[in-house]
Amino acid sequence: MEKIRKASSGDLTEVIHLLTDDDFGKTREGSSESYKAVFEELLSNEYFDVFVMERDEEIIGCYQMMYLPHLSFAGTKRAQVESVRIKSSLRGQGLGRKLMKHAIQTAQEASCGIFQLTSNKERIEANEFYCELGLNPTHYGYKLYF
Repeated sequence: MEKIRKASSGDLTEVIHLLTDDDFGKTREGSSESYKAVFEELLSNEYFDVFVMERDEEIIGCYQMMYLPHLSFAGTKRAQVESVRIKSSLRGQGLGRKLMKHAIQTAQEASCGIFQLTSNKERIEANEFYCELGLNPTHYGYKLYF
């Protein structure tokens, strides 16, 4: 049976493993040393949460949630979800659906009026999955890497 909980400092190594456990992450993620300060900041800031999914005390999934106050939409707070991962050997079993339903419920409980995420255009299966959950691809996203 899976459980979803807020991440703790001791979860960092397993979260990094999930981030590197796909074709995109293998080439862009780094060593655990580069993540420590950011992970601690995420865990201690009221505008951020990191959640992990466990099965038999093994972390098998994660996501990061940002709570963003906005002036637009009459000051509606948004929930921005990123870094959604399920261990590659366990995909296709409904775990991602369970994780995302948790994220949506968490956003609602935090009084967010909008739930949003970004997903790489090349993640075809993930993008289809998000649409199946009822999310709509309503905007273009632009990035500038430094």
